[in-house]
Amino acid sequence: MRLEAESATVREWVSAEYADIVLAVIFWLAGSNRRQSALVISYALGGMAFLLTVKTVLAVPRPPESALLVPLEVSGYGFPSGHAFAAVVVYGGLCTAFDRVRHPPSLVAVAAIVALVSLSRVILGVHYLGDVIAGALLGVVVLFAMDRLTAGDPRTGFVIATVLAVPAAFVTGGSESALIGLGSSLGGLVAVRWLSALPALRSALEGVVLVAVGLCGLFVIRTVAAAAPTDSLFVVMYALLVCWVVLVPAGVGRLPIAALETSSPAS
Repeated sequence: MRLEAESATVREWVSAEYADIVLAVIFWLAGSNRRQSALVISYALGGMAFLLTVKTVLAVPRPPESALLVPLEVSGYGFPSGHAFAAVVVYGGLCTAFDRVRHPPSLVAVAAIVALVSLSRVILGVHYLGDVIAGALLGVVVLFAMDRLTAGDPRTGFVIATVLAVPAAFVTGGSESALIGLGSSLGGLVAVRWLSALPALRSALEGVVLVAVGLCGLFVIRTVAAAAPTDSLFVVMYALLVCWVVLVPAGVGRLPIAALETSSPAS
């Protein structure tokens, strides 16, 4: 009994690929706590840039295709696991930034997510057990380091992420993931200066509108980025994407729509 269906479900619903959308939505709905949300975004960008460099330098291959439980398109190196690492940095980062490290239910939830993500990767055959253990442990180390180095300042977090993204782009030969990290870090560094000026949510309805507008913008920018003819333009598009995530609350907050101001407050 190898839990094929369960593994696929975990991979699809708690996967690291959704972490960016999760962080964007949390940022939009965080209201007065957007500073903490931006901090976690910087953790994620800095962490993944660091991991890309480590994985490329170590160049440890994944398990052979014969180990795959189901046909999957997997690329890149296997050690340490990026999914386990990202789960720790993103979900653990949320716990840390929002001061929930002494809240047992939050810690249990983070541990469960990390365990499910890690287990699904091993069961699906795309990682060895040691890969996910190493990824999770490295995630803890990086999360601790980012927390200490930033001292709660998202601008410092984006500076660190940008510094880490440069060698990642170099050692990977300008891989798509590395360029996304570089562009996103630069975008965050530019946009974070207006963070304190963002308006609070006026209502629950405004939160719904903000998420809808924000996700539509993400889709458009990603679509344009996918067709970018040069690496430079690709980087610029992802810088624009993070600027969009950070600044779209300012635009929606200025919409002169009475209904947005009369619903129950969301923050």
